[in-house]
Order: sequence, then structure tokens, then C-alpha cells
Amino acid sequence: MKITRAGDYALRVLGYMASEQNKGKVFMRNELSRLCGVPDSFLGKILQALARENILESERGKKGGFKISKSPDEVSIYDIIKAVEGDVMINECLLDKEFCESSFNCNIQAILGNIRQNLIKDMQKYTLQDLAAKED
Repeated sequence: MKITRAGDYALRVLGYMASEQNKGKVFMRNELSRLCGVPDSFLGKILQALARENILESERGKKGGFKISKSPDEVSIYDIIKAVEGDVMINECLLDKEFCESSFNCNIQAILGNIRQNLIKDMQKYTLQDLAAKED
């Protein structure tokens, strides 16, 4: 599995938001784009995906923008990646059993399935709070 540019940007932006978030702070898209080095139009798509999954709330209007909708310790790295990239897959046969004619007697599928589950568990261990933590 390789995290895409969208996933990388989502982690970067949410980490920044969580580290700077005061109670109820709203971040404007262009501000996040500039501070995090993410192209504005691409960031718009990422923020919308995160809002659809209730990781962010969007507020309309002149003073509108985005804010984290949950406590940073309630949002896992897995939640973020899944919101912008879809479910975590490491092999096509895990997504579609009909992809491979040998799937009926294939140990690869079972092994990769276990690896996938362990990867998801590890991604669920780390949260937005961990991303936001400043090193001493």
C-alpha cells in the first residue's frame, strides 16, 4: 500500500489544524493551503471528502471555513486515509475475489488479508492527537 498525495496532504493539514486548534477555531481553505503547502484547488477536494466523513465541519459565510468536528484523540490515521483514499487495500484480489481465477485455492489471499488487517489495526492506534503532538 502506498499513501497517495491526497492522503499525505490530508494528514499534513489535519495535523496542523489539530496543533493550532483552539476551541472552535475555524480555518479558511486558502490559509490552510498557504501554511501547509497544498495546492488550493486540490485541498478543496480533500477538505470536502473529510467533511463528508464527519472528520471536519464546514461553515459557510464570510467567516466560514473548516474545523475539526471531533476531539483529535477520536480521529485515527485510518479514518483520515479511508476518507480521502477509500478503503485500505494492498492487493486487487482482496477487493474482488473474481479478479483471480485461482482465488478458490490461493493462500496469498489469506496471508495478504491478515497483513491488511494488521496494517489497519496499526493505523487505528495512531490519532490526530499524535500527529499534532509537538516534539520537545
